[in-house]
Formats: sequence, structure tokens, C-alpha cells
Amino acid sequence: MPEADVVYSDLNFDNSQRNGGRDGASSAPESHYASVKVAKTQSKSQRGTDAKPARSKLTLERAALATLSVLLVLGLVAICYLSYQNVQTRKKLKNLKAELKALKANGICWKCDFGWELDGESCYKFSTRYSTWEESKSLCGYLNSDLVKIDSLDKQTFLERRLRDKMAFPEDKFWIGLTDSKSEGQWLWGDGSPLNASLTFWGRGEPDNWSGEDGKVGEDCVRMGEKDGAHDLRCWFDKACDAKQKYICETAAQRGRQSCTYF
Repeated sequence: MPEADVVYSDLNFDNSQRNGGRDGASSAPESHYASVKVAKTQSKSQRGTDAKPARSKLTLERAALATLSVLLVLGLVAICYLSYQNVQTRKKLKNLKAELKALKANGICWKCDFGWELDGESCYKFSTRYSTWEESKSLCGYLNSDLVKIDSLDKQTFLERRLRDKMAFPEDKFWIGLTDSKSEGQWLWGDGSPLNASLTFWGRGEPDNWSGEDGKVGEDCVRMGEKDGAHDLRCWFDKACDAKQKYICETAAQRGRQSCTYF
């Protein structure tokens, strides 16, 4: 018999006589009464079937809650990061405004001649003509300037970004004032000062002093620039000094006290 069909009952018998009588007197046949309580039990299979949907629903709810918690945490992290960046940007702007305000209060500003670009306290001229390294150095000299000397991260950052727009094609690079033509491997700037080994921006595998197809000409002068932008600002490349490239001249900005313009 299946477990689901099992019937349980409680029987209570009543032996009392329906007609009163004296002891020993004959009596009518006894009648027996029983009160029956019937109860059916559910089978294990039925109970399991009913429980499964509830358990599945509970598991899905927990999974959804866990996913929502993860999303909330990620959202909170993103908000904190953006808030931090916003605070840093505001601080930089505040400091810049304070510096400009101080300069304006003193009536001091930096200026460049027409055709030159100002950055910090220096003016830069990006040539449109091509010449050798020595010719470029002389041409800058005619303008009371010299081939650019890169002695700070800020200067390298400014020049690298400006050259992206000024280069017509990938090899359209610009001479800078760095050379080891006097002694191989000893890099000097145009003013005779040595290259700071802790502040260099050589491209990958540079300098390589490639000897060229004839195996005679080395690469003793430096040009810079990456049309599509340079990874970590590394865009210095040694090149034969008699190659013709564009060039960058640098001179000190003029300090004045009138008609200052702030951007």
C-alpha cells in the first residue's frame, strides 16, 4: 500500500448497557460503539515536491541580493574615485588662479614675440623648414635663441603634445639641442651642459647609433616627436646629424608689467 494511502484511526469502545437491570438478569445483546478519527499523511515525495519551489525561490532571491550588493559597492567605489579626481582638479585650478592673481597684482607677466609660443617662462618656435642639425642650431642663433633644451618633465610634456599637431607624417620629427658628436655616448645640450641621466625620454631601443646602409655614418644628433602620441612621453630618437628635419628653437620669455593677458 502506498504511504500516501495509510489511514490511522483511534477506536474507543463503550461497554455500557442500553437497558438498566439487576445483577444476573438477562440482558439484550451488547452493542459496541467506536469513535473513529481518520488522518491521512502526505507522502515524502509530495512534501519534497512542495518544498522545492520555495527553496528555489529563496536561492534566486539570495543571488539577486548578492548581485545588487556587488553593484552597489562598485558604484560607491566609482563615486569615491570621481570625487577624489574632482577635488584634485579643483585644488590645481585654485592654485593656478592664486598664482595668476599674484602675478596680476604685481603687474608681472611673460610674453613672446609674434610667431613664438609661450609655456612657463620660455618661448618656442616650431620651424616649417627642413635643415641639418648644425644648420638648425645656426638658424636658432640668428633668432637670439638655441635648439631647445629639455630639462623638465613639464617641458617634455608641452613639446610632445604640441608636435602631434605639427607633424605632417610619422617621420616628420623635430631636432632638439642634444648631441654626442664630440664623444660617442656622452650626450650634451647645445649650451655644453650634460644630459641628466635621470631625465631622459628615449624611444624604445634608442639611442642605437645606427650606422646606416653604408656602415659608416652613425647617429649623433637627436630628434623628437610621435604623430599619434608617445607612450610615457618617450619620443627621442638619435639620427645622423646631416639628415634634414624641422627644429625647435627656445628663448627666455620677456617679462613685462603692462598689457598682460591671462588665459
